[in-house]
Amino acid sequence: MKKRRSFNKEFKREIVEAIVSGQATGAEISREYSISPVVISKWKKDYKEGKFFENVNSTDIARLELKVRELERLVGELTMENRMLKKVRDLNSEKKKEDLSIITSRTWDQLKKGAD
Repeated sequence: MKKRRSFNKEFKREIVEAIVSGQATGAEISREYSISPVVISKWKKDYKEGKFFENVNSTDIARLELKVRELERLVGELTMENRMLKKVRDLNSEKKKEDLSIITSRTWDQLKKGAD
């Protein structure tokens, strides 16, 4: 018969914070540490209730910290998306400028030189 494993509060908190911050998914953590996803879900619930903190009145702090981590993750995702959209916009505007340029005798000579 297998001996039942026990984890300390610090380990549980680190696991939940890694999931909440987006560093890893619950499934990844579950596979890496061979912990049931149900157990991890319970830890997340306990974390939201503030059970991994020393102070009895820390439930509000735990909720706020959780919310901050969720918002930081969201800000990171939005920042990456924003950068990507700006790059696409810049590439698209450069292409439009090239397509809309008026060919004059001066630009015609430049186009000839560029093609050579």
